[in-house]
Amino acid sequence: MDPEAFADAFDVPRGTLDRLARYADLLTEWQGRMNLVGPSTLDDIWGRHFADSAQLARLVPKSAAWLDIGAGGGFPGLVLAAMSWGRFTLVESIAKKCRFLEAVRDALALDNVAIINARVEELPTLGVDVATARAAAPLDVLLDWGIRHVRPGGLYVFPKGRRWAEEVDAARTKFSFELETFPSMTDQDARILIARNLKRR
Repeated sequence: MDPEAFADAFDVPRGTLDRLARYADLLTEWQGRMNLVGPSTLDDIWGRHFADSAQLARLVPKSAAWLDIGAGGGFPGLVLAAMSWGRFTLVESIAKKCRFLEAVRDALALDNVAIINARVEELPTLGVDVATARAAAPLDVLLDWGIRHVRPGGLYVFPKGRRWAEEVDAARTKFSFELETFPSMTDQDARILIARNLKRR
């Protein structure tokens, strides 16, 4: 996918494309210093990372307060923030990755992003509307981390790969929740999981 195809798929303005193009440049530059994404994916940043993140915007109302757990290279949080899709708290335990996230935030002038260098399970309650994460941990662990931080009535939105159903089964042994699944536009075997009304068993 290239920027034009991304713009067609998500109906974003030129300013958003310009921000994401700068993000792509920074990702490529910083990847030489640290492992932010799989090296083989750098040739398709717009598809594998930007579109994969942006598709969550189709499923969550605009202007929500988000928590991105284990933000890493900034997916999905920074992409959604660049699309002005709410307010974002990115939590990342590795300090050098936080420096990358801060560099992108500042370069893109994203005033809707806060970055916290910490382990999410050690933070005080954040009271967000949505918890999300991409490739950070199995679903049961993500729900365990997120349950303190998502307000009553909030959502848990996690893109998951081909073993998503196994992760759901494992999570249901620890939690009860309502679940919707949506096809991923970037991987036919993947799903986007949206859980709500989460309770510990």
